[in-house]
Amino acid sequence: MPIRHEDDYRRKEIRSWDSWVDEAILEAQERGDFDNLPHHGKPITIVETPFAPDMNAALTTLKNAGYAPTWMELDREITQKKEEMASFLERSTAWLRDKAAEIQWERATPVAEPSPRRTGLWARIRRLLNFAADVDPPVRRQLTFEDLVMIRSRMRDQYLELAALVDKKVTEFHSALPRNLWHLERMRLTPESAARTFDEACPPLTI
Repeated sequence: MPIRHEDDYRRKEIRSWDSWVDEAILEAQERGDFDNLPHHGKPITIVETPFAPDMNAALTTLKNAGYAPTWMELDREITQKKEEMASFLERSTAWLRDKAAEIQWERATPVAEPSPRRTGLWARIRRLLNFAADVDPPVRRQLTFEDLVMIRSRMRDQYLELAALVDKKVTEFHSALPRNLWHLERMRLTPESAARTFDEACPPLTI
Protein backbone atom coordinates (compact mmCIF):
# COMPACT_ATOMS: atom_id res chain seq x y z
CA MET A 1 0.00 0.00 0.00
CA PRO A 2 1.19 3.55 -0.53
CA ILE A 3 2.55 5.33 2.48
CA ARG A 4 -0.10 7.11 4.54
CA HIS A 5 -0.12 8.94 7.82
CA GLU A 6 0.22 6.80 10.93
CA ASP A 7 -3.40 7.44 11.94
CA ASP A 8 -4.75 6.12 8.62
CA TYR A 9 -5.26 2.38 9.00
CA ARG A 10 -7.56 1.81 6.04
CA ARG A 11 -6.72 -1.10 3.81
CA LYS A 12 -7.94 -0.49 0.31
CA GLU A 13 -6.66 -2.08 -2.87
CA ILE A 14 -4.93 0.35 -5.18
CA ARG A 15 -6.41 -0.27 -8.62
CA SER A 16 -4.41 2.34 -10.47
CA TRP A 17 -1.54 4.78 -10.01
CA ASP A 18 -3.73 7.70 -11.11
CA SER A 19 -6.41 6.93 -8.53
CA TRP A 20 -3.87 6.78 -5.72
CA VAL A 21 -2.30 10.11 -6.71
CA ASP A 22 -5.68 11.84 -6.96
CA GLU A 23 -6.82 10.49 -3.60
CA ALA A 24 -3.54 11.26 -1.87
CA ILE A 25 -3.53 14.86 -3.11
CA LEU A 26 -7.12 15.46 -2.00
CA GLU A 27 -6.48 13.99 1.46
CA ALA A 28 -3.30 16.03 1.87
CA GLN A 29 -5.12 19.21 0.83
CA GLU A 30 -7.87 18.56 3.37
CA ARG A 31 -5.30 18.16 6.14
CA GLY A 32 -3.41 21.25 5.03
CA ASP A 33 -0.22 19.31 4.31
CA PHE A 34 0.55 21.58 1.37
CA ASP A 35 0.40 24.75 3.47
CA ASN A 36 3.69 26.53 4.16
CA LEU A 37 5.81 24.03 2.27
CA PRO A 38 9.48 24.92 1.65
CA HIS A 39 9.97 27.13 -1.41
CA HIS A 40 6.26 27.98 -1.40
CA GLY A 41 5.44 30.25 -4.34
CA LYS A 42 8.70 29.49 -6.13
CA PRO A 43 9.34 27.30 -9.18
CA ILE A 44 9.91 23.67 -8.24
CA THR A 45 12.02 20.99 -9.86
CA ILE A 46 9.79 18.35 -11.38
CA VAL A 47 10.69 14.78 -10.39
CA GLU A 48 11.23 12.64 -13.47
CA THR A 49 9.97 9.06 -13.16
CA PRO A 50 9.88 6.27 -15.76
CA PHE A 51 6.81 4.74 -14.13
CA ALA A 52 4.20 7.32 -15.12
CA PRO A 53 5.70 10.31 -16.96
CA ASP A 54 2.32 12.02 -17.27
CA MET A 55 2.09 12.14 -13.48
CA ASN A 56 5.49 13.73 -12.82
CA ALA A 57 4.05 17.05 -11.62
CA ALA A 58 1.61 15.33 -9.27
CA LEU A 59 4.36 13.09 -7.92
CA THR A 60 6.56 16.11 -7.27
CA THR A 61 3.76 17.76 -5.30
CA LEU A 62 3.32 14.66 -3.17
CA LYS A 63 7.03 14.26 -2.56
CA ASN A 64 7.27 17.86 -1.36
CA ALA A 65 4.55 17.05 1.16
CA GLY A 66 6.40 13.96 2.38
CA TYR A 67 4.47 11.40 0.36
CA ALA A 68 5.74 8.59 -1.85
CA PRO A 69 3.97 5.45 -3.03
CA THR A 70 5.24 2.38 -1.25
CA TRP A 71 5.83 0.45 -4.46
CA MET A 72 8.08 3.18 -5.81
CA GLU A 73 10.18 3.28 -2.64
CA LEU A 74 10.41 -0.51 -2.69
CA ASP A 75 11.51 -0.46 -6.32
CA ARG A 76 14.31 1.94 -5.40
CA GLU A 77 15.36 -0.27 -2.47
CA ILE A 78 15.36 -3.39 -4.65
CA THR A 79 17.55 -1.71 -7.24
CA GLN A 80 19.99 -0.58 -4.55
CA LYS A 81 20.15 -4.02 -2.90
CA LYS A 82 20.73 -5.79 -6.21
CA GLU A 83 23.61 -3.42 -6.94
CA GLU A 84 25.07 -4.30 -3.52
CA MET A 85 24.71 -8.00 -4.34
CA ALA A 86 26.50 -7.57 -7.65
CA SER A 87 29.32 -5.65 -5.96
CA PHE A 88 29.63 -8.31 -3.23
CA LEU A 89 29.80 -11.09 -5.82
CA GLU A 90 32.40 -9.24 -7.89
CA ARG A 91 34.64 -8.55 -4.87
CA SER A 92 34.29 -12.10 -3.54
CA THR A 93 35.14 -13.66 -6.90
CA ALA A 94 38.18 -11.42 -7.40
CA TRP A 95 39.50 -12.09 -3.88
CA LEU A 96 39.15 -15.87 -4.17
CA ARG A 97 40.72 -15.88 -7.64
CA ASP A 98 43.72 -13.87 -6.45
CA LYS A 99 44.27 -15.99 -3.33
CA ALA A 100 43.97 -19.23 -5.31
CA ALA A 101 46.58 -17.94 -7.77
CA GLU A 102 48.91 -17.05 -4.88
CA ILE A 103 48.60 -20.53 -3.39
CA GLN A 104 49.26 -22.19 -6.76
CA TRP A 105 52.33 -20.00 -7.24
CA GLU A 106 53.64 -20.86 -3.77
CA ARG A 107 53.16 -24.56 -4.44
CA ALA A 108 55.14 -24.31 -7.65
CA THR A 109 57.95 -22.28 -6.08
CA PRO A 110 60.60 -24.19 -4.10
CA VAL A 111 60.87 -23.12 -0.48
CA ALA A 112 64.20 -21.44 0.15
CA GLU A 113 66.16 -22.46 3.22
CA PRO A 114 66.65 -19.63 5.74
CA SER A 115 70.10 -18.13 5.45
CA PRO A 116 72.55 -18.71 8.33
CA ARG A 117 72.92 -14.95 8.65
CA ARG A 118 69.19 -14.47 9.29
CA THR A 119 69.12 -17.42 11.70
CA GLY A 120 72.05 -15.98 13.63
CA LEU A 121 70.38 -12.57 13.80
CA TRP A 122 67.25 -14.09 15.34
CA ALA A 123 69.36 -15.93 17.89
CA ARG A 124 71.03 -12.68 18.96
CA ILE A 125 67.66 -10.93 19.26
CA ARG A 126 66.38 -13.76 21.46
CA ARG A 127 69.34 -13.43 23.77
CA LEU A 128 68.97 -9.67 23.99
CA LEU A 129 65.31 -9.99 24.92
CA ASN A 130 66.07 -12.86 27.29
CA PHE A 131 63.57 -15.16 25.59
CA ALA A 132 63.34 -18.78 26.65
CA ALA A 133 65.67 -21.05 24.74
CA ASP A 134 62.83 -22.92 23.02
CA VAL A 135 61.15 -19.85 21.52
CA ASP A 136 60.93 -20.09 17.74
CA PRO A 137 60.64 -17.20 15.30
CA PRO A 138 57.01 -16.17 14.76
CA VAL A 139 55.53 -17.85 11.74
CA ARG A 140 52.64 -16.38 9.77
CA ARG A 141 50.30 -19.13 8.66
CA GLN A 142 49.64 -19.16 4.93
CA LEU A 143 46.17 -19.69 3.51
CA THR A 144 45.53 -23.12 2.05
CA PHE A 145 43.05 -24.34 -0.55
CA GLU A 146 41.08 -25.90 2.29
CA ASP A 147 40.78 -22.42 3.83
CA LEU A 148 39.55 -20.98 0.54
CA VAL A 149 36.92 -23.70 0.21
CA MET A 150 35.56 -22.79 3.64
CA ILE A 151 35.72 -19.04 2.92
CA ARG A 152 33.91 -19.49 -0.39
CA SER A 153 31.17 -21.44 1.37
CA ARG A 154 30.66 -18.58 3.82
CA MET A 155 30.62 -16.04 1.00
CA ARG A 156 28.01 -18.12 -0.79
CA ASP A 157 25.85 -18.25 2.33
CA GLN A 158 26.11 -14.46 2.68
CA TYR A 159 25.10 -14.00 -0.94
CA LEU A 160 22.06 -16.23 -0.49
CA GLU A 161 21.06 -14.26 2.61
CA LEU A 162 21.22 -11.03 0.60
CA ALA A 163 19.15 -12.67 -2.14
CA ALA A 164 16.49 -13.73 0.38
CA LEU A 165 16.17 -10.14 1.61
CA VAL A 166 15.81 -8.86 -1.96
CA ASP A 167 13.22 -11.52 -2.79
CA LYS A 168 11.19 -10.46 0.25
CA LYS A 169 11.29 -6.87 -1.00
CA VAL A 170 10.13 -8.05 -4.44
CA THR A 171 7.14 -9.80 -2.87
CA GLU A 172 6.23 -6.63 -0.97
CA PHE A 173 6.67 -4.62 -4.16
CA HIS A 174 4.24 -6.83 -6.06
CA SER A 175 1.67 -6.54 -3.27
CA ALA A 176 1.86 -2.73 -3.31
CA LEU A 177 1.98 -2.29 -7.09
CA PRO A 178 -1.21 -0.83 -8.65
CA ARG A 179 -3.00 -3.15 -11.05
CA ASN A 180 -2.43 -1.01 -14.11
CA LEU A 181 1.34 -1.09 -13.51
CA TRP A 182 1.57 -4.88 -13.54
CA HIS A 183 4.17 -4.65 -16.33
CA LEU A 184 6.64 -3.25 -13.76
CA GLU A 185 6.71 -6.51 -11.81
CA ARG A 186 10.21 -7.82 -11.10
CA MET A 187 11.60 -11.31 -11.35
CA ARG A 188 11.62 -13.25 -8.08
CA LEU A 189 15.07 -14.01 -6.69
CA THR A 190 14.69 -17.59 -5.53
CA PRO A 191 17.39 -19.45 -3.56
CA GLU A 192 17.97 -21.69 -6.59
CA SER A 193 18.52 -18.81 -9.00
CA ALA A 194 20.75 -16.96 -6.52
CA ALA A 195 22.86 -20.08 -5.93
CA ARG A 196 23.17 -20.62 -9.67
CA THR A 197 24.31 -17.02 -10.19
CA PHE A 198 26.95 -17.31 -7.45
CA ASP A 199 28.25 -20.69 -8.65
CA GLU A 200 28.53 -19.49 -12.26
CA ALA A 201 30.50 -16.39 -11.25
CA CYS A 202 32.50 -18.13 -8.55
CA PRO A 203 32.77 -21.88 -9.32
CA PRO A 204 33.63 -24.32 -6.52
CA LEU A 205 37.35 -24.60 -5.89
CA THR A 206 39.12 -27.83 -6.75
CA ILE A 207 42.02 -28.81 -4.53
